[in-house]
Amino acid sequence: MADMEALARKHWLGDAAKWSDDVAARVLKHVVAAGGEMRPRVQQLERQQYLERYVWPHYDRARESPAAALTLLLVANEKQQQGLESSLWTLFSANSARFDQLFDDSVALLLRAIDGTADADAGLVRLAVVQFLIVCFGALEVDVVRAACLRLVGVSVWYHLLESRRERELAQWPQVRRLWRHASRRWTAGKRATAEEAARLCRERDVIARLVWDAADGDSVYVEKVVELLVDLESQLPTRRFVGVLLDDMQAAELLAPRVSLELARRLRACVAFPVSDVGGQPLAPEAARAAWYRRAAELQLAAYKLGHGGESEEELGSGGESNKELESSGDADELATLWAGSAGLLGSTSEFTAVLQRLSEPALRALAAAVNVRLANPRGQFERALVERLLAARYAHFEPGPMGVYPDEQLLYGRAVTAADAFGRDGALYAGLPLPKLGLQYLSVLDYLQRWFALLRVEMGGAVRTDLDAAVTRMQPCARDDDANAVGFAGWTRMALPISALAVVDVQRARVGEHQPSRVRADLSVDLSGFAESLRAEWAEVRVHDVLVLAQVRADGSVARVRGCTVDARLDAQGSVVEQFDGSADRGFRVALDPEQYARDTTADPDVYAALNVVMRRRAAENNFTPVLETVRALAAAPPELPVWLRPIFLGYGDPAAAVPRLFGAEVNLGDTFVSADHAQASFAQYASVEVAGEFAEGATCVVAYPEDTGGVVRVTASSGDPAWVASDVQAPRRNALAFTPAQVHAIASAQREGLTLVVGPPGTGKTDVAVQLVSALYHAQPGETILLVTHSNQALNQLFAKIVALDIEPRHLLRLGHGEAELDADERFSRAGRIESFLDRRLELLAQVARLAASLDVPGEFGDSCASARFFLVAHVRVRWEAYRRGQQDVFPFERFFEAELGRPLFPPGCDAAAVASGCYAHLERMFDELAAVQPFELLRGSAERSRYLLARQARIVAMTCTHAAMRQEELARAGVRFSTVVVEEAAQMLDIEAFVPLTLAPALKRLVLIGDHNQLPPVVQSPGLRAFARMEQSLFARLVRLGVPYVELDCQARARPEIAALYRFRYRGLGDLQPHVAQGAFAQPNPGFKHAFQFVNVGQQQQGESEPTPHFFQNLAEAEFVVAVFRYMCAQGYDARRVALLAAYNGQRMLLLDVLRRRCPELPMPRVSTVDQFQGQQADYVLLSLVRTRRVGHLRDLRRLTVALSRARLGLYVFGCRALLDSCFELQPVMAELLRNGDALTLVPEGHQSQPVIVDDVDSMAAVL
Repeated sequence: MADMEALARKHWLGDAAKWSDDVAARVLKHVVAAGGEMRPRVQQLERQQYLERYVWPHYDRARESPAAALTLLLVANEKQQQGLESSLWTLFSANSARFDQLFDDSVALLLRAIDGTADADAGLVRLAVVQFLIVCFGALEVDVVRAACLRLVGVSVWYHLLESRRERELAQWPQVRRLWRHASRRWTAGKRATAEEAARLCRERDVIARLVWDAADGDSVYVEKVVELLVDLESQLPTRRFVGVLLDDMQAAELLAPRVSLELARRLRACVAFPVSDVGGQPLAPEAARAAWYRRAAELQLAAYKLGHGGESEEELGSGGESNKELESSGDADELATLWAGSAGLLGSTSEFTAVLQRLSEPALRALAAAVNVRLANPRGQFERALVERLLAARYAHFEPGPMGVYPDEQLLYGRAVTAADAFGRDGALYAGLPLPKLGLQYLSVLDYLQRWFALLRVEMGGAVRTDLDAAVTRMQPCARDDDANAVGFAGWTRMALPISALAVVDVQRARVGEHQPSRVRADLSVDLSGFAESLRAEWAEVRVHDVLVLAQVRADGSVARVRGCTVDARLDAQGSVVEQFDGSADRGFRVALDPEQYARDTTADPDVYAALNVVMRRRAAENNFTPVLETVRALAAAPPELPVWLRPIFLGYGDPAAAVPRLFGAEVNLGDTFVSADHAQASFAQYASVEVAGEFAEGATCVVAYPEDTGGVVRVTASSGDPAWVASDVQAPRRNALAFTPAQVHAIASAQREGLTLVVGPPGTGKTDVAVQLVSALYHAQPGETILLVTHSNQALNQLFAKIVALDIEPRHLLRLGHGEAELDADERFSRAGRIESFLDRRLELLAQVARLAASLDVPGEFGDSCASARFFLVAHVRVRWEAYRRGQQDVFPFERFFEAELGRPLFPPGCDAAAVASGCYAHLERMFDELAAVQPFELLRGSAERSRYLLARQARIVAMTCTHAAMRQEELARAGVRFSTVVVEEAAQMLDIEAFVPLTLAPALKRLVLIGDHNQLPPVVQSPGLRAFARMEQSLFARLVRLGVPYVELDCQARARPEIAALYRFRYRGLGDLQPHVAQGAFAQPNPGFKHAFQFVNVGQQQQGESEPTPHFFQNLAEAEFVVAVFRYMCAQGYDARRVALLAAYNGQRMLLLDVLRRRCPELPMPRVSTVDQFQGQQADYVLLSLVRTRRVGHLRDLRRLTVALSRARLGLYVFGCRALLDSCFELQPVMAELLRNGDALTLVPEGHQSQPVIVDDVDSMAAVL
């Protein structure tokens, strides 16, 4: 390692790097040196910027060196594995011609390695190039990458099809024949292609097929990488179009299956067999897929018939090497008759079909295979008989998707998928892989999308459950019982798990028609809590109906033999009777629902499995929602929802990215009360040639904007006054928007009013929440017949958003907040379902009382305040009659004057008022009152809470708010209730998993608008498993995916959170982020930070003392930084800072805990500031932030600029960053940030006596102690 450090400093870390083939050779020799793992040496090269500063700038010369090309690929692959693709593609995109050359050189290098003519280690070359191809095919949204990759998967790959198969495909797709002819003419040097170009085209034509043939004889690591590449190609329509036909013709899945794990082989088979037209791209309905299979079966039966009978030429039968007469004489006719005369179902049964094939003579077998276009050889030689049998049987096998269980079992928890995903990247393997689907930019269909997500969510559930179960088993200390060596006892205990006293299956109901498993299976489970503390008994008493429990068979040695899941159906007392609440008895019981499909498999394979289960584990509510979410995804996969026509292509990743985006040019948009003044409206359209504002622009005016056909036209804003002046009285005071939105915010609000897809990127402090609130308000008023679904990731964000909506001019009866977080909502009213129903009933009484007072004021006898129906009669028979008489001039006195004066407690018509306007406003108020009574009337008629709840959801609520988790858990219930939304608004969209944003869309089958608001430049969704995060790309949000696909978005461009100099630290991450003036130049922003020379500063702690430490794996701490940060906090308190305005942030949780410990030791007398990790503090802010970066040996996860953006954007007035300068300076990705951070030096500069005093330079904790 030290030698490489010296080499790097000498040759490329200096000011003028010069290329040398000898240096490249020495680098490669170091990487492949014997002893130890290769990946740490590649990681060292990557950290030393070998790619960016040496081999890539000199690639025009370096490409002649095999060592340089190979090391370049190794480092590029490493950057992708560390999640640094964006910097990689930025580097390559800057020189597209050079990348094009690199890509072609890589393909040529791979083919030389396959041929055995490579100058470098052929095994390493093949592995590195295949991994590079995987990386590239995963980034097709990058122009230079897409152009290079698609050349490898074009129609030219059909050169390797069997000729009969190729002719059949070309006959089926006439439009492809022209492409084929054009491509085939250029493989030979001549007028259409130079020799060099023809050679390149041949390489591109051959590489996929030759990879498959080569992998059939390769080692397992290489084959797994090839299979991973093939799965990626099959998973995207642009790459599957021609390659899918080739892989089917070559039967690549069967050729490679014996050399990879069962899970990976199954994954490839599933991709090849997925019901979609390879060339056309259309999903195949189950009926169409079955019809295609029967056509293939009929072809085989016909071929078997012809082989068993005379009358056909050998050319028609295929070159089997034997004539029909010879086949008949060999005794094969009877076996062939079994095929052509028997049921087609025989072919679908692999075991039965294989048995028939095994009884055929070899000539007959090969003749039959050739007749149905099954290959008998590859370029390396003839296939053995066993392989021919397997290929022929596989061609007609039905591929059955695996069971989609929603409960954990031992195969999931302790199988390869979960264990490898949790250990991903920790074993030192150069290129680790997993037998799991990946989440890319594109999907074959909605079914494909749901199936991939189900598989990954199930693995995530398995990893979380396994961690909890292993911890519980460890604490329970299983052992052999003294009285029975074959029985298991437990010497320890844990709060989350108990030994099972008894478990018996008590209810198995018969299967439904067409199904093999029981329709329902229930069991009674009992536990004994005697000997446990009362607090533990109370916790188990809180286990509720619908909670999920985990059942396990634990052996005496601590291993787990069996795992099953169940859902609580009821609580049972000691006698087995159903009870609502447990009594004081120590015996507790639960009636639980088991998985019927799993039970059916168990009764066949191991009937005693349930009797052997001896541990039951509960999980915390916040972690125990996997099962209902999986049930939702499974139900959707069983009947995939139809997305709106305008959304489906872009959701699946195809078509014009801008096609679904609303067009404002030429449109007329109602923006409600978005503008606070005429000047505000005028300033909101500066990008247009001119703006005309017309109409009465009073406070709270409703504005309609007519957009021109282009920016050279005139924007016309027409304002109309709101309600008459009387509504500002005590009767009703409408709440109007008071925020002067920026032009970008106005554009986002306007776009969201139009039908289509609107993406809003909100950098830190740009008012994403305010934009969401206003666009919802504008939609509510502009589209009175439509309903809006509002979704966020967290309850905290949802409550903040909902509280602002409640404060606007929106009728509370139209608002509904679903989910447990409603209890934390800061509002005077309850907006849950129960709260809304109760509020409606209370409101009914209030309104009926007003009706009674109105009737009394009109001297109309009768009990009109008894019911909504009588009130409605009163409206029609009396109120409207009197109003019409007054309106027509038949009555001089306003008939409702007495009523309103009594309500207001003052004269209704003060001197100088507009009496007609006041009267009109009063009558409008009465109409609204009776309309509200009409809306309440169903709650008077419906008596059951369930009926009232369904009516509230389906008919009354117009703005429904919930978290994405609640939507996923309650999707079926909400759909059954008849909820149909026209608009879905998703806040925190960049923090949601893709599937979490998708599920709410299924509640809007007639979706008109989808608004996604977020910031893909900040932290993505949280995924705990390293494998799911890095390999499966599970942390990609729908928001980020659409941005990557190139969907146009509105970016808010004025931040009001931070001082401009602090915002400059992360401004480079956005395309035009400015500051909201004069807001950021007033008040506290205009004042210096007391005691500090600068508003922000980087403080170089360096390698003081021991630097970073790691007491346990991945638990990073840095004592020197912690002491320094706490010392600065003490200094701030001495300067008069309020501790509540200060946040201490750490890049790692270990440092957060160390900061808390140092705070308690060093300053117990001081108020505690907020202490958090960067990740946990996303979405929050503080006036002053002290940030500890922790690491001194490796930069760690701060290389992810999304995390660094969050870290630097939390502070409003002061930001002080503590870290190791030498380490951060060496990181290529952090150079723009470090250049800005170091503008104020790298030593803390204090002014303890005020800004006019002499500055004090503090460069370590000891210096800080002197200041204190």
